[in-house]
Amino acid sequence: MRAALLLAILPRWFAVCLGLFGAQAFAGYTSVPDGYVLLGIETSNRYLVAGGARFYIPPAQHSLYSGATLVAQPQATIDAVTQIPMDGTLIRQKGTAEIYVVVGQAYWWIPSPTELDYWDDWRMVNDIPNSDWRAPFINYSYNVLVQERSTSQIYLWVAGAKYPVTTTADLNYFGGLSSVRVIPLGTLASTTHEPWCGANLRERSDSAVYNLGYVNRSYTSMSKSVTAYPAHSAVPDGALASVPLFSGGLACIW
Repeated sequence: MRAALLLAILPRWFAVCLGLFGAQAFAGYTSVPDGYVLLGIETSNRYLVAGGARFYIPPAQHSLYSGATLVAQPQATIDAVTQIPMDGTLIRQKGTAEIYVVVGQAYWWIPSPTELDYWDDWRMVNDIPNSDWRAPFINYSYNVLVQERSTSQIYLWVAGAKYPVTTTADLNYFGGLSSVRVIPLGTLASTTHEPWCGANLRERSDSAVYNLGYVNRSYTSMSKSVTAYPAHSAVPDGALASVPLFSGGLACIW
């Protein structure tokens, strides 16, 4: 009887927790405070903690964090910690000026001091190691509805590209208004409709899947070609209409 009652309660408890804390409540964030350094017991590998996530510190950069508190843990425990920080985390790579805020499993450039004031201020920025920290954010299948702060236009962001959402049908298909994430004003200025090379996309109401790439190295704009591979993501209807159709195979590396 008690077991049956527990099973009945668990789904409700899970839903409540998601509503209160979001999916991050169940992600692999560490409880070690930001600014501390995790030390792998078996490997001596070191990782900076920022936004509950781990950032690998190359040996040549260990001295840059010599003043940080070390927390020794089994390497397996450290490996289970996510590499994508919690929403709202401010990060800046050591030796660079650009500051980013993490929102919706992506990092967004904060283009001005005024915008930085909105998101917090420079004192809260986590200076992360100069390593391949961008790689964990590269997920061709991840998409999110975004809206720059104080603007009205909503975009679907997927595979490094932005696509305007202009109809209620498209908005609802991708999650509705409640799924829209606010990002820094001006951060999408340099983002185009061209995704990361090799992305497979389809328009929402169309079953045809297109591979996005380049005809050859002399082409500076992407083309699309029909592919039998599954789509990484759908995009709003009409989003791919302006991309030239190519009958052959496309490439990303020559």
